Amino acid sequence: MTRKKKRKQENVLESVFGIRLNSGDGGTTPPEPDNAPDPDAVEERADALAADRERIADLAEIRVAAIDAARAAGIKPQRAVSFVKILDFSGVAVDSEGEPDTTEIERIVRAGSKEYPEFRTRAQYERLYGGR
Repeated sequence: MTRKKKRKQENVLESVFGIRLNSGDGGTTPPEPDNAPDPDAVEERADALAADRERIADLAEIRVAAIDAARAAGIKPQRAVSFVKILDFSGVAVDSEGEPDTTEIERIVRAGSKEYPEFRTRAQYERLYGGR
């Protein structure tokens, strides 16, 4: 194992479980009872970390669905990612299978395309606001 991987593994063990691997005994010595972390606190930190990572994954799924919805709604394909970044998707729910609420996403995208018409394709923009 390389030094970097070993150091990273030690840091993860120490930050999550409060266990520090000693190079002398291979990490088999349990931590001192006085310095042992509170199991409830460790579990709480791990749950908080898992919830944060799950929410980040949910937001990524929501953004992907929003980009697809934006392109389908007539937003310029090359600007769809920028368009999605300026919209607020904080109220979009994700079901137990990790699928975002596409109806809510489409509603937000429609409202955003009305608020920011410059992101639309030229044909849609001219149809709404007239030609040059």
